[in-house]
Amino acid sequence: MSTLITLPKPKYHIYIEYSEPDKSGIRFNLTNAEIVGAFQEPFTNGEPFWFIGRLLNPIKVVQVVIFWSYQTADQLRLPNQEQIVTTKDKKYLIDNILKGKIKGVYVCTEEFVATTQKQPPTTQQTLHYTPTPSGTPRRIIVVAGTDETMKQTITLALKKLNLAAIIMSEEPYQGKKIFDRFSDYKDIDFAVVLLSPDVYVYPKGEEATKRVRNPRQDVILMFGFLLGKLGKERVLAFYRESPNFAFPIDFEGIKFVGLDDRGSWKLSLIRELTGCGYTVDAERLLR
Repeated sequence: MSTLITLPKPKYHIYIEYSEPDKSGIRFNLTNAEIVGAFQEPFTNGEPFWFIGRLLNPIKVVQVVIFWSYQTADQLRLPNQEQIVTTKDKKYLIDNILKGKIKGVYVCTEEFVATTQKQPPTTQQTLHYTPTPSGTPRRIIVVAGTDETMKQTITLALKKLNLAAIIMSEEPYQGKKIFDRFSDYKDIDFAVVLLSPDVYVYPKGEEATKRVRNPRQDVILMFGFLLGKLGKERVLAFYRESPNFAFPIDFEGIKFVGLDDRGSWKLSLIRELTGCGYTVDAERLLR
């Protein structure tokens, strides 16, 4: 009769090299669920995540190495017989792991982190706008309601990214309607729309106590116009979280991001801009 051998569950270990060296390090003996929940999900979504008691920014992660073993980390040895958990030379440790020189250790980074890089925009994607002169910040359309704080926050963020915000409500009309004015912005191929609770509305026949807050109608109109003109991949909407604030957040494929006080919205802004081919100074914004 054959004997069924049950192998122990794998132990996962993760090394993160960070742009700030004092925040680099290794966590040992994690479960698959811990790797997914504590690292993979927030990292993939471009959200901050906790690592060894520190909140890390995905943009600042230089390298990730994930490996597993059946043995606990204290039983694993480097070629010089030093324990991997006590070695101070982390670069030497990771080099040996990647070269397969540690017995019983198997690299599995690609199971949790995509290794393919984003492709630069194709010629077809960039034909619809006119490049700005060399050294001139590229312009971004900003559509804002009455929330001055939101407008200033986004304007400053774009400035730190070396981009110029064109506030549509502050641009000279010169007697032109919006559809005619848009010909003045041929070099612009990305827009930010700020949805704030500006007006009270309630359904016909309902009491005023049923009222909710909506963005201004001209903001919604401009939002729809830009989606049709630039495409949903090049329009990013920020909204101010507020009680009884109602707006169409569930439109398929349209990006809505809460403008929170934690600053996580900055990662969304950077990700969408870089995904559309913009070169930005992410470090400056995230400081």
